[in-house]
Amino acid sequence: MVASHVRKLASRSALLFATSLLTIVVSVACSSSDKDSQTPSRETAGQDPEPLFRAVQDELVRTCGGANGSCHVAGTTAPHWLGGDDPYVTAKNYKGILPATREVGDSILLTQIDHEGPSLKRTPSLFEGVASWLQAEVPPPPLPNTGAFTVASGFNSIPLDTVASGMAGGRITFLATENNGTLTLSALRFYAPPKSTVKMEAPFFVILPRSGKVDADPKENGFTGELTVNAGTSADFFSGKMILLHWDATGQLKIAFQKLETTEAQGAATGCTALDVFQSKALNAMRADVEEIVVYHNGEEDGGPPAGTVVGKNSCLGCHAGAASNAPPEAVQAMDLRAADTDPATACAQARNWINFQDKTQSTILLNPTGKANPNHPMRALSSDDPIVQGLNAWVQAETQ
Repeated sequence: MVASHVRKLASRSALLFATSLLTIVVSVACSSSDKDSQTPSRETAGQDPEPLFRAVQDELVRTCGGANGSCHVAGTTAPHWLGGDDPYVTAKNYKGILPATREVGDSILLTQIDHEGPSLKRTPSLFEGVASWLQAEVPPPPLPNTGAFTVASGFNSIPLDTVASGMAGGRITFLATENNGTLTLSALRFYAPPKSTVKMEAPFFVILPRSGKVDADPKENGFTGELTVNAGTSADFFSGKMILLHWDATGQLKIAFQKLETTEAQGAATGCTALDVFQSKALNAMRADVEEIVVYHNGEEDGGPPAGTVVGKNSCLGCHAGAASNAPPEAVQAMDLRAADTDPATACAQARNWINFQDKTQSTILLNPTGKANPNHPMRALSSDDPIVQGLNAWVQAETQ
């Protein structure tokens, strides 16, 4: 029974970085037909928005304000986004109505579902009128963004090719854990394209639930300030960590940037500068056996051995080089070491991606073996003075940019 469970665990876990599903599905939070319906059929960008609001104001108050203003006008519990002396001023200043992403489809008015009152979709003409007003308030283009993506438990790699011109080859990586509606992103890193230096300002995360209001709040779910990452290099994505509340595990996420600019540049060399140390120290460490343990993603046990139970031994190369018969493909996708024996330089370049050159002690390749990065890492945490960690650290310290 334990043996069969080990095979099950190994098929969904990576030994060093990746766990669970790695594939990042880029799609919208609702169906394409639903998303399309949130774009007004007539172009109103560039028009004076106030007359467009006034055209739907009475019907909006009747539909959402409630009898005698008992709901969104002057209700006791509902937010008063139609209240005040002037509903137009109140509505456009209410957080989330004018979407921070500058994408009309992210407005809380258009994504709200039936609640104590009806959603706007119950009245197509009103929905269309509100969408037309919103488009006039926040005309295109939208803020640079990743588009919607599914978050996997464990390692995630988000391509940035379509965010802006010159971003081909850029990506953001992170480790994700979810617990009772809270999504924690750690080890957040930004990888600049090989031929572009990237300067960004105040990025924020957008929660796209499967059904319900989009949560696009730069103050609660974003970073402040600027970050510049030189071509071909990587850096912590601002603080390197983000905690998102009200997370819908069946929904998706999007990252938007208040500003993002690229400048053509020649990237730094990405090949290893200490290949000899990689071969003599790091590879030996990666071949050493470690104890493999049971992990359950998001705390969801499935009747197998208790979490943390030792179920066998494996090695870093056993998963990341596909050497083990039950090696999960997600491990190779996270850090491809299949060339370790035939082309060490290629394998070294892959591993080098996980060095934090700004603070080598915070390199993911050192934090994961010691249990300080991916909480779903299916190996027994090692001490910092373990020979495996010391072998990896010798190479990390020898590498230079």
